[in-house]
Amino acid sequence: MKKILFLTPYVPSSRAGGENFTRLLLEQLSHSFHVDLLYFRYADDPIYESPNDNIKVVKEIVNSTGVKILNFLRYPIIHPIYSIRFNRSLLRYIRKIVDENKYNLIYLDHSQMALYGKYFPNIKKILMSHDVMAQRFSRQGNRLNWKLIVSGEKKIMCQPNTIVFSFSEKDRKIIKNYYGIDSKVTNFFLDDNLVSAEPTDIQKRFVFLGKWKRSDNFNGLKWFFDYIYQQVDKTIEIVIIGKWLPEDFQKKISSYDNVKYLGFVKNPYQIIANSLATISPLFSGAGVKVKVVESLACGTPVIGTNIAFEGIPSKYSNMMLLADNYESYQKAMDINISIEERKRFKQEFITDYTSETIPQFISKLLK
Repeated sequence: MKKILFLTPYVPSSRAGGENFTRLLLEQLSHSFHVDLLYFRYADDPIYESPNDNIKVVKEIVNSTGVKILNFLRYPIIHPIYSIRFNRSLLRYIRKIVDENKYNLIYLDHSQMALYGKYFPNIKKILMSHDVMAQRFSRQGNRLNWKLIVSGEKKIMCQPNTIVFSFSEKDRKIIKNYYGIDSKVTNFFLDDNLVSAEPTDIQKRFVFLGKWKRSDNFNGLKWFFDYIYQQVDKTIEIVIIGKWLPEDFQKKISSYDNVKYLGFVKNPYQIIANSLATISPLFSGAGVKVKVVESLACGTPVIGTNIAFEGIPSKYSNMMLLADNYESYQKAMDINISIEERKRFKQEFITDYTSETIPQFISKLLK
């Protein structure tokens, strides 16, 4: 079997969209390749458990805010978003295992790992751009910061022997326009539990999904409760799913009889499939939103902003309901799509969405 060195800045897990993509990608690659995995985790994160002998954890790095600051200070010539997980002692270790194992491919998962690729110009590399940083930071208003982001992203994307992937045609076009690179597009993997979840008994319920320590997600949730919630019919249940919801916000919503915070749910898909809609009020961020894709794959409509729907083909627009004020939410939340129509949409969406995957490309690349 050929060998892949896989570098990722997070624990591959089902806790969040990007991390779940990494988890499922590793499992699929392990059917055809030996994969050596190096990943970062925080002290309270779970340890990754390999599903089979073809995935070997060669290094686990415990991360912290202090460690990230030190890494940036040691490599201040590039924007910290690209350097906070880079340090030279780890680079020496990677060089050592690359020399020993003669990898056929290095997989750089997220832009935060891309600096390591710079030191291996003669090895084939794939850079998975989960977000195009040029777009993500263009929405944050600091022009100098944005220029530094673009400069750094150009350096990491234009490395020799590197193939860049993103999750949508929109991102592919942005990469081409900014950096002149012909990147490729792949889709998120759809969890088996998601594929099997069927709309069978629609409840009077709306769902929020997210990794709540991510400001894009939490700011949208907070906005909904600040500006929309008080006018919503209180006979409708609102369920919030996902880790790291701030304690003060949990305390605030605990007084609302129709709101439930479930925290992390290992398999939330049947809840989603039997809800009226998922709500995704995003006002910042970039890239395809996994929670939107997963909701559509459940046959569940999504109420959200243009940013929530970025990168998803317009042919699915009948299930993507735009809303950014009370009037538009009132209209969108008065939703009535039959179970039969939702089941039909689910099957069409899944068939379309699973047609292109990154393991197929890697198998051809390493023939």
